[in-house]
Amino acid sequence: MAFAEKLRALRLENNMTQEFVAEQMNMARSTIAGYETKNRQPSHEKLTAFANLFHVSIDYLLNDETIPVNLTESRTLSEDAQDLLVRYQQLSIRSKKDLFKHLHLLELRDEEHGPRQSEAEQ
Repeated sequence: MAFAEKLRALRLENNMTQEFVAEQMNMARSTIAGYETKNRQPSHEKLTAFANLFHVSIDYLLNDETIPVNLTESRTLSEDAQDLLVRYQQLSIRSKKDLFKHLHLLELRDEEHGPRQSEAEQ
């Protein structure tokens, strides 16, 4: 996905209008529209500001491809754990945030029910 598509997707996932983003970035709405239609590219400073606004990395904004999970010690992870990492990486920013909310609820539930069982005990 190109920068223009990612910017638009992030804006929509966060329920932001071009006007709102423009205000936050201290620029004209037409500039945001230009970034989203592929005919304009932001400066490094603006990329940093976009990354901060949407809580993503600059690499994420600029990389056209999904970055594969590259774990040097992947042999120590179960197939389920590796699958989980790959699937997590393919989620939208909004879905990643939702997943962390659900994960927190699961952790709270586990804390209420005492020590966790090991995978061998399950």
